[in-house]
Amino acid sequence: MFSNQQSKVMHNPNGFFCIVFLKSKFQNQNDVAIRFTTSPPTCPTSCSSSNFRLGLVVLSIGIASHFMLFLDSVMDNLLPAARPYLLTVYSSKDDADIAWEVMVSSRIYGLAFGCFVSICLSKKHNMKFPVVLGAGLDLIGILLTLLTVYVRMGMVAATIGRFINGCGQGIVQTSGSVMLTELPPQKRGIALATLTVWACLGELAGMVISLEELLGRPSTWHIAMGMPLLLLVPAFFILLQAPESPRYLLAENRDEEARKALLFYQGLSNRSCLKTTFQNGQFMRPLLLALFVQAFVHLDDWLWISYSTHIFGKYGMPVAMAQRASLLMSLPQAVISIGLLLCFENFSRKFLLLAPTIVSVFIGVFAVIAITSLGLPLGATLAVLASIDLSAAAVSGESAYAIVPELFLPNDKILGTAIVGIAQNIFGGILTAVLLTAVNKAGTTLVLVPFILVNISYVVVNYWYLPETGKKTAHVSSYFFLLFQKRLENRPITRL
Repeated sequence: MFSNQQSKVMHNPNGFFCIVFLKSKFQNQNDVAIRFTTSPPTCPTSCSSSNFRLGLVVLSIGIASHFMLFLDSVMDNLLPAARPYLLTVYSSKDDADIAWEVMVSSRIYGLAFGCFVSICLSKKHNMKFPVVLGAGLDLIGILLTLLTVYVRMGMVAATIGRFINGCGQGIVQTSGSVMLTELPPQKRGIALATLTVWACLGELAGMVISLEELLGRPSTWHIAMGMPLLLLVPAFFILLQAPESPRYLLAENRDEEARKALLFYQGLSNRSCLKTTFQNGQFMRPLLLALFVQAFVHLDDWLWISYSTHIFGKYGMPVAMAQRASLLMSLPQAVISIGLLLCFENFSRKFLLLAPTIVSVFIGVFAVIAITSLGLPLGATLAVLASIDLSAAAVSGESAYAIVPELFLPNDKILGTAIVGIAQNIFGGILTAVLLTAVNKAGTTLVLVPFILVNISYVVVNYWYLPETGKKTAHVSSYFFLLFQKRLENRPITRL
């Protein structure tokens, strides 16, 4: 592909990346392409050493971002244990439920705000600073939630703490995932997929910790919300010691070609440039598709992860059994998401996204039939169906988190990924805030039916319009959208 090319190797003194600059006859004289190499002859440190550093940073980014979903799943099982405390603070059960909904959903709104903040940070700082800042906010937020039963306005402190924690996760989730897209293509997919693994592990850990036999008791329920500190504290210090992103290191080298390469990664610097970006179809087309892909990829998760214990109890399960059912429900998805890493690159991104969503459609239909017609024990039946549904969501979510940043050109990754994260979490926050009331008043069936219809639309739209991004460069995806635009322009009625 590259002929008549000149190359120059730049070495990261911290041994995090080795970067090769290539000039091609297909490029302008002022353009510089960036490629990453991990070949032993050019790297100053051994592959095992650099891979170990890389692994620590990737794992720490996952802990500081997607593992924080622990704080969502743990709230599901903690509601029965927290109710005695809530009834001492609020005059009625309805007021207590509303306060609990606000506290649960505040973290989701924090996620959306954090994604927005990451856009502002990307204009003034390298990628390491936002990741470290976000991890620090994660810590502060969790510490505030631990004050719930010790201060006068404990629920307010917990709500603010969850919002701050969500903000921190949003920053790390956006900046960290963009940082991971700078990896070589053969490592990028698996690194991005580990984010979903951490999400599943976080959800599972939240279910385990909140069991009545562990911390799901009226005297210890608030401590359960602080357990992520065990992993978050070492992850925070690892991120503090981690090397900067490649573009920042290249700027430090003070080399002319390095400064040109930095422009390849540089974000938008002013309002006029931002306006131009939003007017550019090369940004808007992948953005609209990425919004659709990420916002609706695991729609059922918002229901099962946040309120499964309540739903199982609503259909006849005792509280203790419902908590155990929620735990068992989360086990298969954790195992599947970890196992998928071993063969993630052997499947296309679209297959891993759409096939599990089709499974979710059938699961939803069967759940509606079971609730309305079949004479099965509903609590146990829904627990089994929810487990299968979450397993399917784990696979599709793993693919979606890899797809979204791969849709954008390098200059657009931060802005595009952040906007997608904002939209997803605003949508999720609204859902989480109303789902408990909807289940109580309208019933689980009327909640599941819209989810089924959205999942069907999700499969159809992505089957026809989503490009395959696995092992492809960002420019290949951009070329797909360009061809798509030309096909639309050739139609007499439709104009993009």
